[in-house]
Amino acid sequence: MDGDEVARAIRADIKIAGTPLILVTSVPRRGDAARMLEAGFDAYLTKPVKQMHLYNAIATVIGLKQNSDQNKSKTLITRHNLKKTGRRGCRILVVEDNIINQKVAVRMLENAGYRCDVAANGKEAVESLIRIKYDLVLMDCQMPVMDGYEATKEIRKSEGATRHTPIIAMTAHAMKGDRERCLEAGMDNYLSKPVTVEDLNKILEQYLGGDTDSTDAQTNSRIPKTLTMQT
Repeated sequence: MDGDEVARAIRADIKIAGTPLILVTSVPRRGDAARMLEAGFDAYLTKPVKQMHLYNAIATVIGLKQNSDQNKSKTLITRHNLKKTGRRGCRILVVEDNIINQKVAVRMLENAGYRCDVAANGKEAVESLIRIKYDLVLMDCQMPVMDGYEATKEIRKSEGATRHTPIIAMTAHAMKGDRERCLEAGMDNYLSKPVTVEDLNKILEQYLGGDTDSTDAQTNSRIPKTLTMQT
């Protein structure tokens, strides 16, 4: 009896029909998702399965089983939509005075599945973080009104010892000592412009968790590859 037959047998037995079912396969084939959804599976994962993906799939499937309204319009849970769901829960603040850079950064982040807001200078960033709890900040260093270094210092003062929002510097001035200056101001890491999609993804993975796959690469191929060197 293969996995498809097992699922159908379980769904046909009134005593165990409500059991959450996750398919784990090492040989994915075209059309599997639709067929397994019809057979009664709740989630579909391919081997090798990362611990994070398995945990999230189990948590999501159990949550859906507890919410009968959601089950009325059932969707098969996959690694891809689990990742997208997790990313939508993250909120990023882009602090950048250049309008073009703002648009490119927002487009990169939104295409990767993240929610984001924009601040045009350091003062706006400080005020935004007082009102909203962001998961990560992308901070330009050279800005009018208040630069990124001063803004980061103010943010760290307001957070105190009970909270620490990851702040990633973005600067076009990749000179000796810049990284040290960013870290001294209280930033967690450093991206030099032009910022590539690959470099941005690595930073987001490091501080927000998750991973990228070929689907993200295909999506990112349709957007600008770098954040410009304009300041």
